[in-house]
Amino acid sequence: MSDASVAHEFYKIRNKWKTIDKRQWQMAIWVCEYQDIDILDKFMEIEASPIGIFDDIFFRIQTTYTNDTQFEKEAWEAFLSWFNIPKEREEYDLIAAMKKDGYLSDDYAVNKDLPPTFDSMVTELLRLKALLKYDTENFILYFPPGLHEKEFQKWISKKLEHLPKGIRFASIDPREGRMLSKLSKHKTATVVELSVALDMAAAMKNEMNKDSEENKPHKPSAKFQKQVRKVMDATIDDEISVKEETDTLIHLGYQLEMLTTKATAHLVSSIAFFSQKEDEEALEQVEKTIALTDGEDDDEGQHYALWRSAVLLKAALVLAKKKKDIALSCYQEIGTRAVTRGDVFYAMEAYRMKAFIYFQSKKLKDAWEAVIYALQAGSNLPLEVRRTSTFLYSAAMAMQIAKYNDKKDVQQGLEERFKTLIGDDWDTLLKGTETIDMKYMNRKKWLTANKFLEWV
Repeated sequence: MSDASVAHEFYKIRNKWKTIDKRQWQMAIWVCEYQDIDILDKFMEIEASPIGIFDDIFFRIQTTYTNDTQFEKEAWEAFLSWFNIPKEREEYDLIAAMKKDGYLSDDYAVNKDLPPTFDSMVTELLRLKALLKYDTENFILYFPPGLHEKEFQKWISKKLEHLPKGIRFASIDPREGRMLSKLSKHKTATVVELSVALDMAAAMKNEMNKDSEENKPHKPSAKFQKQVRKVMDATIDDEISVKEETDTLIHLGYQLEMLTTKATAHLVSSIAFFSQKEDEEALEQVEKTIALTDGEDDDEGQHYALWRSAVLLKAALVLAKKKKDIALSCYQEIGTRAVTRGDVFYAMEAYRMKAFIYFQSKKLKDAWEAVIYALQAGSNLPLEVRRTSTFLYSAAMAMQIAKYNDKKDVQQGLEERFKTLIGDDWDTLLKGTETIDMKYMNRKKWLTANKFLEWV
């Protein structure tokens, strides 16, 4: 068995970066597998914090690219916000800390009169760099992956043509479906690509096993945790019997004599059978989870979370068998209880799925009512969540229903609301949503989208 650890994989990344630390380049691109994105992003985030070990100064540019003008305007506004930290968060005010420690004079301020462009940001960063007397250090602007339209590569390429000395770019580009591959052959800039062989699957498994292998590796709770992982391994390994491993898991869950382990054992078993398309077994197990957790409550909300997951899975199972009335009932139960508990995200999801079913059945009046509930719930989420979640699906569906009914005034009202709830680029984001059909409900995507695989 691999002895990989998260720390060991992290140091691999750090050592790889060290190979380019003192070299001359304008952009560095991590080329990686999808499963390695998180730890690479964490490395870049740490280097952008006070505990980073490299001399260069890293900045995270979180702005989403849709087109040149919008991106540069929003990047400039985000840059200005770095210098306008609210008083209640003054411990994060880097400029105030530098003034206090004597690195900057008290009258230093960013020039807000410059035009809202990326070049203005670079100008101000170079002025700050000069004031701080950073002669050999570089300012590295890191663009996280997954935020940008495909034209982002062209924008980067243009900026690299006249990137001033002392400013560098960095990003992460997943090997499957690369977006920045052409940059390595840039005509004028030196672009370096970094790859590092990581074994994150083994590292995470070892991390999860750590607690149970220390002190009391044979105690029932440790065995239960390991058995959960063994059941999930069985879903991708034909040599392991899902039926035998789920039987063992359920036995261990009841041996611990706790409602959470009993319910979890049935739920994990149901997920395993669902992934194997053994729907009758899956439904039997999920009904047992619901029976154990329905109406139960606890301070930490574990029983509710298990009940919610089970009802979501039941809805998917019955929907696959075209039993839409039962699925609608499931989603209504979740929506009602989620609203009562202030569980905004799942209230949005429940009503979104109700709207989806009605929409597929051409019951547009019912679909409209459900999607409005979904949008109302989603409006309570943070902006960044609305822009990157299934809130966009609800928005797209609402707009589609309004167009079908030829309601121009309703369309205009939605457009105004979406400018506030999503941003001025709402139309672009909605065009990027997938068609909402049964393909969205394929088993692997559904399990991932509903976060069932994150904790097992």
